[in-house]
Amino acid sequence: MAVSKKRVIKSLENLSEDLKDLIRKQYPNGYESSRSRITNAKKEPIFVFPLETDDATYLVKVPAVKNSEGEYDVESGTEEEFDS
Repeated sequence: MAVSKKRVIKSLENLSEDLKDLIRKQYPNGYESSRSRITNAKKEPIFVFPLETDDATYLVKVPAVKNSEGEYDVESGTEEEFDS
């Protein structure tokens, strides 16, 4: 029987440095094309992208804000956000 990976939703800003390094490797040109919109338990939309490790599948939550037109603006998925 195959062992299933744990599945975790985690905010981008709360990731460890190891996971941020993995994002840089898995998404060298940014994660924008891999972003998806899902609904959380509070029926609010959130924006996520997948991140695979050996023992887990993460959905990394990307910060988004509602603009004046009622649509959501999502941060860009470039390496610049990880620079110090």
